[in-house]
Amino acid sequence: MMRQVIRGLVLFGVLTAVVGSAVQAQTVPDQVTVRDRKDGSTKTYSGVFTLGPAGFQVLGTDKKVVATVNPDDVVKVAIGELPGVERTVILSLNAKEEKKDYAGAQAGYKDLLAKAAGAPERSKRYLQYKTLVNYNRVVDELDPDKGWKEKAEDVAKAWRGYLGDYPSGWEVWPAVRSYTRVQVELGKFDEAARAWEKLAANKELPPDAKVEAQLQQIDLNIRGKVYSNAALAAAELLKTATGARKERLIIYELAAKANGDPKQSLDAVEKIKAEMDKTKDASVHATGFSMMGEMYLVGGKARDAMWSFLWVETVLNQDRDEAFKAVSRLAVMFETNKDVADEDQARKYHEKLKRVRTSF
Repeated sequence: MMRQVIRGLVLFGVLTAVVGSAVQAQTVPDQVTVRDRKDGSTKTYSGVFTLGPAGFQVLGTDKKVVATVNPDDVVKVAIGELPGVERTVILSLNAKEEKKDYAGAQAGYKDLLAKAAGAPERSKRYLQYKTLVNYNRVVDELDPDKGWKEKAEDVAKAWRGYLGDYPSGWEVWPAVRSYTRVQVELGKFDEAARAWEKLAANKELPPDAKVEAQLQQIDLNIRGKVYSNAALAAAELLKTATGARKERLIIYELAAKANGDPKQSLDAVEKIKAEMDKTKDASVHATGFSMMGEMYLVGGKARDAMWSFLWVETVLNQDRDEAFKAVSRLAVMFETNKDVADEDQARKYHEKLKRVRTSF
């Protein structure tokens, strides 16, 4: 009997030590840096960065909410201690990233991931995410004639696998952003739209982020010429939308309802202009000029499309997503469209595209 008691006490001590070490391993908080959209200033919150139906939140040690943030305003997440992962190594890899040694950081995170087979999902999810972030950055630095396309297709495949393995956690939003950005550059708008559609259906996603994902889905379906899906989704969202989002959805619906017909697409341009005249909101104008560019392309007016995309890229570039799509379109147009082809401009816009990628 005494032996059983002693064994029980020993076992209890071991378990207490294990649990204690696990708690200890997570005592260093994440540092989440967020940019203010109004003045561009940044603020850093300390806690555990999480995703749930209440939003993308930083939670304190008492599990109370320190901050609820928009995922697109997060500029940096310096992860705290991860269970089963040596923190000093994480810090050394952070230093590699700061020095733009992305290949070295990728190799380091990949090695950590291989050693973390028994670590909790949160740790493995983060390590895999960082492995792909740095792989993506390596690919981003490649030139079109230096194997970029093949590597871009490979990193897109890797992101798709990651999203299948890890559909939860705060990393899912920037992962979809990275994946769909690469697919847009590859011209695979339909696959990018499906990724946003799947994310919008994620039960962990808060309502506001869900609507943003649906807007992305609509936008990419129009660019991918899947007009019926875009029109149906826009009509559904319009039932409850207000403000600038409602104005953007009206523009999307006009573009989608043109249904790829050249004449109707050019007619849609005039209707979009009329809607834009009703507001001074920059986000609505960015959407409007982007959709006008798409409609001009369908209508066979490449030069007009070029000017529409140039307006987004040079004047309305506060919207980094629309600016990226405009630069991507222009790079391809200057390279392949016979009506606006320009070797020097193509080279210039491919270089611009490399710089714009760094904002994601």
